[in-house]
Amino acid sequence: MKKFTLILGSTLIVLAALVALALPYWFGMETEKTYAAMLEQLSAGSGLQFTGRNYQRGWLSSTAETVIRHPQLPIEIVARHRISHGPLPFDRLLQGDWRLTPVQARIASQISLTVPGKQNLPSLPPLSAETTFRLNGDGAVHAEMSPIKTTGAQGETIDWRGISGDVSFDRTWRRLRLDVLMPSLSVTSPDRGGMTLSRVSLHSDTQDGIGGYAFGDASLNIGQLEFSNAAVRAGFKGFVLSSTARPAGDNVDLVLRYTLDEGQVADERFGPAQLVIEARNLDAAALVKFKNELDGLSRGNLPPAQAGMIVAGKAMELIAVLSRKAPEVEITRLSFKTREGEISGQGKFVLDGRKYNIAQNPMQMMLALGGDFELAIPAAVLKRLLTPQIRRDIASYRQRGALTADEVANLGPEAMAQIVDRAFPQYLARNEFTRLLVEENGAYKLRLAIRHGQLLINGKPWHMPTQVALARM
Repeated sequence: MKKFTLILGSTLIVLAALVALALPYWFGMETEKTYAAMLEQLSAGSGLQFTGRNYQRGWLSSTAETVIRHPQLPIEIVARHRISHGPLPFDRLLQGDWRLTPVQARIASQISLTVPGKQNLPSLPPLSAETTFRLNGDGAVHAEMSPIKTTGAQGETIDWRGISGDVSFDRTWRRLRLDVLMPSLSVTSPDRGGMTLSRVSLHSDTQDGIGGYAFGDASLNIGQLEFSNAAVRAGFKGFVLSSTARPAGDNVDLVLRYTLDEGQVADERFGPAQLVIEARNLDAAALVKFKNELDGLSRGNLPPAQAGMIVAGKAMELIAVLSRKAPEVEITRLSFKTREGEISGQGKFVLDGRKYNIAQNPMQMMLALGGDFELAIPAAVLKRLLTPQIRRDIASYRQRGALTADEVANLGPEAMAQIVDRAFPQYLARNEFTRLLVEENGAYKLRLAIRHGQLLINGKPWHMPTQVALARM
């Protein structure tokens, strides 16, 4: 009995050793399948072409390359991978990496950007990435690019503080989460000024739903962007663009939000500003089909003119399909604050094509479209916009000798302000835009409506001015 126990124990140890030796190779085969499926998913959903090459599968690890191209861009991204097989990456254990959580694979990648056929181009540090495929097929990626400070070909100083990102995904690539952070980028030149971009972050959390449409949230945040040179300084702070996509039956409801804390042009400051747009009743399957068709066109290498005509045709087809569900777009919030007051607006438009055949007759789209929009502008804002034109005209009169010596001598700041006040109503009436405004309680409003194919401005049918119509002929 004791001898049998020893034999059984030895056999189990040998079997366990064989299994331990075989598992990395088996995981290597599974990882190769996962790698191929990943490239196929990325090519199908991104509009880019992901091509795998030089896959060399070993026992404990494998190596591979991925080439990423966009059909319309003369660049390629090359990623070189070292793939450590699971369940325990023994090759990494031998190098002192003692992470003992079982995984399908861990992949270390070096990613570089190249332009085929071009030499001596400015080089960026390679992007380093670590990808983990868990046993259930889910995965995560952490990527980083090192900071760089260098001098360009024309003497400009480039100071980039690097970039980092994290991606997580499920085994079907239907759920994706992305977070990217770039601390700052500055370009300065002794004679041409410079540019500073700081605190840039990108976030996305989406999941495929109806018809393959990606529902979820996304946002782009820019802490500061500034341009400056000897002539002017301009920029903004606190810009955020965010979107939310939610399912509504077979449709998509979208919300787009734009916010800005502060903007500056020379000594002029404005803000905060906000714009919120909601789109409802969008056919999810039609939007996915349109995207897939555009991706297919981008891979077709068609001449730009031909591709443009096809895209225009596809866009009209999309509009016709969307109109069958009466989609609506509403501006729920428009606010732009200046030192003279707040410009505000709101509106809503509906494209109800359920009674029209827009696909056969695109002109019926105007009959299917209806809605209203209102814009309110403080009088002080309009006066500030028109004052430079008034001053230029007065200067022109003086140069032509249309003003007497006494009138020129009396053109002090107070007199000039009085002239601007008196001339303001006349200049309002001359301008193609401001002449459409109606005064109400110290503000000027524009009410635009579309009814049965007719454009109404402040309740009256609008006709294109003759000079504008002639200019377009």
